[in-house]
Amino acid sequence: MKVPLSVQAVEKRNKEYLEIWYNGKQVTVPSPINPYYYSYRKDLPVTAKVEPVGGIALSDFKKKTFYKYSFQTRNQLVRARSNLTYEDNIPFVIRNRIDNPDVFKRFAHTNELKFLFLDIEQDCPEGKPFPDYTDIVTSISWCTNDRVIKSAYLKKENMKDKKLLEVFIKQWKNISPDIVVAYNKGYDLPTLFNRCKKNRISVSHFSKSNKPPYVGGKDNIHIDGTVIYDVYESVKADQSLTGKIPNRKLKTVSNWFGFKEERKPLTPEQITAMKGEKELVDYNKDDIRRLLLLFDIYWQNIEFNANDLRIPLNEAIQMKTSDLGLITLGDAHRELGVISDGTNYQRYPEIFQRDKDKDEKNYQGALVDIFQVGLFKPVYKADYSSMYPMIMATFNLSPDTTTLLEYRPYSGKFEIDDRGSWFVYNIPDSTLNKDMVIQVSKKPGFSSMLVKRYLDERSGYKKKWKQTKIVKYRALSDNRKLKANGGVYGNMGYSKHPYGFAPIAVATCGIGRECGQLLIDLLNSMYPNSVIEVDTDGVYFSTDMKVDKKKIIETFDKMLFDKFQKELDLSIDIDDYERGYFYKAKNYILRTLEGKKILHGVALTSSSHTPMKKNLIDEISDAKLKGEDTKPIINRYMALDFPLTDFALNVKLGMPISKYKNQNSIACRMALVAQERFGQKPEVGNQYYYIKSKGGYKLFDVSTKGDIDYDYYQDDIRKVIEIFSIDNPASTLEEWI
Repeated sequence: MKVPLSVQAVEKRNKEYLEIWYNGKQVTVPSPINPYYYSYRKDLPVTAKVEPVGGIALSDFKKKTFYKYSFQTRNQLVRARSNLTYEDNIPFVIRNRIDNPDVFKRFAHTNELKFLFLDIEQDCPEGKPFPDYTDIVTSISWCTNDRVIKSAYLKKENMKDKKLLEVFIKQWKNISPDIVVAYNKGYDLPTLFNRCKKNRISVSHFSKSNKPPYVGGKDNIHIDGTVIYDVYESVKADQSLTGKIPNRKLKTVSNWFGFKEERKPLTPEQITAMKGEKELVDYNKDDIRRLLLLFDIYWQNIEFNANDLRIPLNEAIQMKTSDLGLITLGDAHRELGVISDGTNYQRYPEIFQRDKDKDEKNYQGALVDIFQVGLFKPVYKADYSSMYPMIMATFNLSPDTTTLLEYRPYSGKFEIDDRGSWFVYNIPDSTLNKDMVIQVSKKPGFSSMLVKRYLDERSGYKKKWKQTKIVKYRALSDNRKLKANGGVYGNMGYSKHPYGFAPIAVATCGIGRECGQLLIDLLNSMYPNSVIEVDTDGVYFSTDMKVDKKKIIETFDKMLFDKFQKELDLSIDIDDYERGYFYKAKNYILRTLEGKKILHGVALTSSSHTPMKKNLIDEISDAKLKGEDTKPIINRYMALDFPLTDFALNVKLGMPISKYKNQNSIACRMALVAQERFGQKPEVGNQYYYIKSKGGYKLFDVSTKGDIDYDYYQDDIRKVIEIFSIDNPASTLEEWI
């Protein structure tokens, strides 16, 4: 690689240093820069080095004098920032990279990266919904770069995992991995650490510096000298999977990508029953093979991003959209001499500081609506890819070209006025209940040209990938898409991002809504009354007529040109589904042509649902897709005749108990009960299972069926019934039993 394995900012002796790992060793060097921010004021009442600097203000692109305030430490900067200070929330490692693009290259990790692919299985005693840190590890499988899978496992009669952990730790130390690869790192690694502590085994063995690993902070899990790559995070971020698979579990995703053998996941009870048997070891190894398959799909792009963006590998692995925007836009701003003079929140109070309802957006986003509800077959989806960055590039939306002129009373009418050197757009925004008048210069803007370059490059690399199947071209294609979507456009509407620019986000969304409405009108004209629902993902429609995909695309392109008088190259894909059940905008169930069921919408897919609620949703959604009577299902569930495990809720301790403002929160209460009753130390990342009891909430391990608050769980079932618009004639438990 051309960059280090990892970099962390650390404070020592009241100064900032960078802790850098590369080629199996650690160096600590003084930071090349001090933490700093800008202000228009030169007399802020803070202790800092102050110097005037010239720059172009992001707000209006005019040359102005700023004052740069430099501090010894990040903590000093944080304590001194205010609404008069700018660029004061950029992570320090990224700030170093923006100011000195090649700052990390002299610490390049040039040795071959050593990988450790890991998966564990754990015992789950009868009556528990899921295992926790008090339960033994029964099997560990792993492999390294050679991909020869190895396992260590307990015999059936062995109820202690100390020897198993010691065997694995010895392997870990021999491998001395640079990168640990797991699927859902929040389970495997904390479980290993906590089981070691239970067995009085030092967890320092996992670290190259003999410092114990810790759970928490930005990385969630940190091991000195080792970077953790959670493939699940890449899978969650992969928008190409949306609408194609029912969930993002390891088995489901690996099957989608062509894993040779499909198999159902084992339940915790089945895993426990198979302890010491070959079938469990094979199951454990199978997960490693699936992990390797997904790793090969996603890793190339991560390593490429690290080298391309010139950031440490740990930053590339954990990179968020906002961080990508800091680097991509930060480079462009540095080259142009642009300084951000405030966030969107500061510069556009009418949008970001107004009184809003709890779930209300800052401004109107994508066109979201539902026109028909119920069961439809077949179902088609017209999906436009990279629409927003394409709009930003085509309409020349850039901070140096785009100005919010005024707000007007809401009219509901989108208008374009060509004024020679400018376009003026009237963008109706129903969320703000105002029209926003936005002026855009015809002189090419720096960020719109940047997006266009990324999209053009992506198109070329995507074509080469399809022609050659060379993985490098896929990585390059994905990289350019990521930069266009997340690196530039994706940050324009953020409230607190230093490089956000709200008029671009508002104009892009407004034009996008017009594009969505054109597509709706086209589909309804070609296939009368066919449109079902529209949201960010595209337009769903249903018709018995033969769908002419080529004609849809050609006609849509013409309509776009007639509307906007410019070529807007929106790529439209038409996906086919066997049937679908729609009940609310952005909430629906689909069945693919291969028979796979897909649930869409938080109300159906939330991980916080009880097992009982998940099973109910699964059964009712199957019935609705088949057009079958749901009353027998409802009758059975309203009786609440299920094992105690089906009522279990769960919560994770997200930070140390001392930092919770509300000490009465469920996470705190469950953690304290677990500590008092079972001696389980409250640690960040601990998962606690509990039930809703008649008197409040009760830790699952000390609960019985008699504790259950039946009214609460019946109400939870009614919420599912309401989702599917099913009549519920009964209102009390007695009527059902």
